[in-house]
Amino acid sequence: MGGERERAEGALGHCVSVVLDAVDGLPLVAGSTAGRPVRARAAWVASDGEVLARVAATGGRPSRARPVVADALAVRLPGGLRDQVVVAILAPEAHSARVAVAAPADEQPPPAAAAADGLALVRIPPGAQVVGVDALDVRGEAIGRLAHAGVGALELDGGRLTGRLGASHGMAAGVGAGRWLRDLDEAALEAGFAPVLPGWVPPGLEPGPPRVEPDVAYPSAPPAVVSVWRGEDPTRVLLRQAPAPLAQPERGGPRARTVDVAGRPGVLNARGIVLLVWETSTRAFGLQVRGVADPVETTLRIARSIPADARSSG
Repeated sequence: MGGERERAEGALGHCVSVVLDAVDGLPLVAGSTAGRPVRARAAWVASDGEVLARVAATGGRPSRARPVVADALAVRLPGGLRDQVVVAILAPEAHSARVAVAAPADEQPPPAAAAADGLALVRIPPGAQVVGVDALDVRGEAIGRLAHAGVGALELDGGRLTGRLGASHGMAAGVGAGRWLRDLDEAALEAGFAPVLPGWVPPGLEPGPPRVEPDVAYPSAPPAVVSVWRGEDPTRVLLRQAPAPLAQPERGGPRARTVDVAGRPGVLNARGIVLLVWETSTRAFGLQVRGVADPVETTLRIARSIPADARSSG
């Protein structure tokens, strides 16, 4: 293993965290991490040191609530090389990653231990469908699962990279899958944390019942709590909150801009409906405002009135 790591590092020109051995005619795969948020990188290196392919994953932030981020990286190169590797970055609480694929139990790949930077690589059959990626503790017990929807899928076919990103929590989206509850106490019991509310909303808006919405990528993570205030149609304020950090930070869009939310950076999109996403040390917030006067200033005033020292009760 030491010789293969040195060969990979010499070919790539940077440090390598994990190496998958060359096997059954497939070259070795070298894994490393870089950037903020951290991105996993995989490189396929031939026995003579030639770098056959490099693919960078989409990046993310594992945490106690969402202990693994992962992508399935596939390569299809001239000459018949076909390979697929799941790259996972684990939170400090996790020891190894276990990839579940759509195959019989005796064909499941074994768990892979995480390197010092949290990176784990798992080789799976080309074309295999990833069902989920489990983060395992030192005893081999699962402490959280990234479901299929949250696993990114990238394919390098010749010189062309295609694929999809894993689903994120969608903090600034509208109402999603979930259910309405009676009150905030019931929402806190189900979510595992006490929701916080703005100190100010536009006059004339009436609060509705809270809603809990599971994270489609992390079914075992605490759900988001959604609070809604409504006025005459189409006036509405919708606040979504969940424990921070989110595995996928808000990327915004081409028209997004960064704004200050009580000393924290927020990502604001104002295209008819105003969408604002920000995080504190313990909570992630998504605020959607429509049908109000001065929508951007109104959105910022609502956001800045939310307590910044919320603490999880779960």
